[in-house]
Amino acid sequence: MTLKTYQNGAAKLAKVLAIAMTVFHVYTCTFGLLTPLLQRSIHIGFAMVLIFLLAVVKAEKPLAVIINSVLALAAFVSYLYLSINHENLLFHAASPSIYETVFGVLAVVIVILAVKKSLGWALPIIAGLFILYALFGNYLTGAIAHRGYTIKRLASQLTMNTEGIFGMVAGTSATYIFLFCLFGCLLEATGCSKFFMDFAIAIAGKKRGGAAKIACVSSGLFGMMSGSAVANVMTTGTFTIPLMKKGGYPPEFAGAVEAVSSTGGQIMPPIMGAAAFIIAETLSIPYAKVAAAALLPAVLYYVAVWIIVDIRAQKSHISGAEQYSEIPKLKTILKEDGFLAVPFLALILFLAVLQWSPLRSGLYSCAIAVIVSFFNKDKEQRFSLKMLLNVFENTAYSVLDVAAVCACAGIIIGTLSLTGLGIKFSSLLVTLAGGHKILLLVFAAIAGIILGMGMTTTTVYIILSVLVCPALVEMGVTPLVAHLFVFYFGILSNITPPVATASFAAASLAQCNAFKLGFTAWKIGLSGYILPFMFVYGNELCLIGEPIMIIKAVITSFFGIYCLCCGLEAYYKKKLNVVQIVMMLAAALLLIDSGTLTDIIGVALAACVLVPNFIASKKAAVKA
Repeated sequence: MTLKTYQNGAAKLAKVLAIAMTVFHVYTCTFGLLTPLLQRSIHIGFAMVLIFLLAVVKAEKPLAVIINSVLALAAFVSYLYLSINHENLLFHAASPSIYETVFGVLAVVIVILAVKKSLGWALPIIAGLFILYALFGNYLTGAIAHRGYTIKRLASQLTMNTEGIFGMVAGTSATYIFLFCLFGCLLEATGCSKFFMDFAIAIAGKKRGGAAKIACVSSGLFGMMSGSAVANVMTTGTFTIPLMKKGGYPPEFAGAVEAVSSTGGQIMPPIMGAAAFIIAETLSIPYAKVAAAALLPAVLYYVAVWIIVDIRAQKSHISGAEQYSEIPKLKTILKEDGFLAVPFLALILFLAVLQWSPLRSGLYSCAIAVIVSFFNKDKEQRFSLKMLLNVFENTAYSVLDVAAVCACAGIIIGTLSLTGLGIKFSSLLVTLAGGHKILLLVFAAIAGIILGMGMTTTTVYIILSVLVCPALVEMGVTPLVAHLFVFYFGILSNITPPVATASFAAASLAQCNAFKLGFTAWKIGLSGYILPFMFVYGNELCLIGEPIMIIKAVITSFFGIYCLCCGLEAYYKKKLNVVQIVMMLAAALLLIDSGTLTDIIGVALAACVLVPNFIASKKAAVKA
């Protein structure tokens, strides 16, 4: 048998397993989930085997094929053993047998190697350090020391109950996340995704700076479904970045707009990527409540991008419709393809209005997507057995990285629970902050950005939710707000230099200097760094509080964002001088605080700049 023949066989086996994985999840989500340990062990087992099988298919050297084949077999054997013996594991957790310990250790090693294969070394190194801490913490001194644990005890903690690899995070991956990945793949296969792009072009293309506004809208819509900033950039950016460059925007600005818009998709309800489901599970609250709390900050984020794009277009005299004859009419799109939005609108209805569970909402939305496909003019995008199998295969592949991350995060959470480090770390943060909430928030923000430079948003959120959120709550931050705070900064790492993954992806499409684009993206997305502080000090932005106060917060926050954008672009009707820039930025910062006095001062400062410039522009227009 030749190497190529063997790899072709591995590819066919991977396809069969991927389809089987999706069939398993659809069946259990429809007819009832299995016991937590069994459901999660099968889910993670499928993911581990597929990761190494795909590595076999992609390998270029015989040695790599052999190593990955062995690892795929080891993953299959270890997780099959854990799944078959899941009931005995619960009873033997206190004193596992030698076989249970060996398979437990093997399962942990497989997870670490799988994450390394998918996402690089950052997360495996962190997981390895936590394992070493659990094993040898008795050799440390001070507050972080503990009595030390044996390999048998650690293996039991991580693989024989629902506190480690098969913990709550893996449970979320095995249910909600998988189902919504299926929904996203169905939207893509049935043409619903293309509708959103056409919709964005129709509503934004003819406006001033229309090309960049198309990127803002389309990337936001796609980002809600993809859950990955980089994937979103590579999907929509291939169209929007050349369009922006053609419209007159510099390459760095065009790529930056795409990177910032794509990143923001993860904070925009209703889907919000994988982490939002984990927030709901962690806090034991309805997912609709998480989505509602995140809605206004997400809207403000995109309003800020839209304003900056508009100001830049005004400064650079970039128009809209005259340059793009191919822009379709909104009325035509809605009339011909509006039905393609029905699955997405149905999802919003189920989650936000009817307040169904994410599982039920996802199932019904998937069914509606299938029904809608029968009305598609393109026969290739109508439901068929071939389409179904392709969607099932692609769904399994799309969830592999998330499943691996959730399993590896379980290793970290399991060791934190075993050693009690999470509580110790939170106390240490509170001590370092000296009782000052703002310092603690800054520490949390920096931690989120640094960790996010080497890991996925989901991973960063999981780690910070265990290490930092308890400290924020102890300092008086509302629990849901605390989790959204660290969630935001984990996401913003995608556009934060020096390791800004979304910005670097956009730079490859824009064909420009990656670091220059990264700094531009950071500047455009600066409102995103301020918004979390705004909703911590004014919970009304998360729709928490009295209606009248929420309305007040909405008005002042929108005005504050506008001031910030004018200050950053140094422009309102005309170029601002240094004093005016400082006044606008100061006004924006004052409006962060929800206090009435700071709001009045902020509005007054902004008025001193906006009113004279507005009057001067009107006079200039009359003379012209």
